[in-house]
Amino acid sequence: MKTAFNIFVLLFLFVSFPGYCVPADSSFEQLKLELKKEGVSNEFMKVTENSVKKMILSNAPIVEIKPVLLDLWKEDVQGRALKNAVAAVAELIASGDNAKDAAQIASGAAHKAESEGLGGFGIGMRVKKAVQDRKAYLKALKK
Repeated sequence: MKTAFNIFVLLFLFVSFPGYCVPADSSFEQLKLELKKEGVSNEFMKVTENSVKKMILSNAPIVEIKPVLLDLWKEDVQGRALKNAVAAVAELIASGDNAKDAAQIASGAAHKAESEGLGGFGIGMRVKKAVQDRKAYLKALKK
């Protein structure tokens, strides 16, 4: 009984320790404030929130996430395309790719698609495709 109580106390202290389960939320709020200063809408942040939090939990620095989101915002990527593009970047980061490289891949794909005359949906799909290609490349390197 005493052992169970000790385990419970340790779990309680661990979970309530500052920073546990909170870093993604507080980092996301910080990023959200920074992006709002750049004119990014609440709707945009709401659509990207889950994927951005996954990136943060994968130890991606905010300074590397912010440019990707700003590029997608400036290119007017919205709705499902936005959600898919940001989720694809989060997936790439979670699979072990460097956050900076993932950001460059996403930004590069968005800019290239935009220069080819594609709109928001086309840009989002190009970002998703670029991220899938990168994952395949990384998988081939591991073999």
